[in-house]
Amino acid sequence: MGELLFVAIVPLLALALVRLLDGATARSTRREQFLGWLRQTKLWHMLVAVALSAFIFASVLGPGPGSNLPLNLALLVVLGLLIRAWRHEFLFLMSLRDDDLPGRHDKLIWAIALLFAPPFGIWLFQSYREARWAEPTPLRGEPATNAS
Repeated sequence: MGELLFVAIVPLLALALVRLLDGATARSTRREQFLGWLRQTKLWHMLVAVALSAFIFASVLGPGPGSNLPLNLALLVVLGLLIRAWRHEFLFLMSLRDDDLPGRHDKLIWAIALLFAPPFGIWLFQSYREARWAEPTPLRGEPATNAS
């Protein structure tokens, strides 16, 4: 039973990590929203999550303590995703005008947070970005309109 949970939960957590570091998160707990979250998953999210899961399984079930290659590869994948998320958030911040932010030195403060505290700064700026510039989602059964 424990092995089945391990095989089921590790890929799901890897997928959640990949989507979180890509900025494609959905903070929901209801079943319909979870299924919508799975429908919005891109192919490369799945491929990276499968590769990350394989590296984790190989490091846990590997031949011995001297074989750290799978764990190192898994850490390399996570580091690559972290760099991609940092770049995405930093480019978004730099594309903002000064009057898009409420304070006079907010852009400088966010840049310092992203530069000197990358994992925490990324999470903090993504949270601020979702709260301030949330993208509207169409209601169920309502077609999306194009504003042109």
